[in-house]
Amino acid sequence: MCAKSIKVSEEELKKALITEEREKKEDPKRKWVQRMVRSARHYHKICPYFDKKKGTCFIKLGGKCERDGKFEACPVFIDFLERAYDKITSSGRPLPMDFQDLALMVV
Repeated sequence: MCAKSIKVSEEELKKALITEEREKKEDPKRKWVQRMVRSARHYHKICPYFDKKKGTCFIKLGGKCERDGKFEACPVFIDFLERAYDKITSSGRPLPMDFQDLALMVV
């Protein structure tokens, strides 16, 4: 039950640390998506695009929701927000500051 040791050179270690630091820096897209998730959590207990009666996801156009309406780490909801960010920024419109503003925008 001994663990194998892996030799890592100084250069590889520095490169790994630098890339990790770059990834940790939040780009504007990730920051905006996280703000929208927090805002949605403030207004909704379960995903606003979840149908309770049928258990389906409106974003997936009728597909079954695997997370039962929990949207904090839902890849479908986050992907939807990322696509909305891309669409809004490409059109040159200002980004909404609140989830309700996003719902009112025609995305």
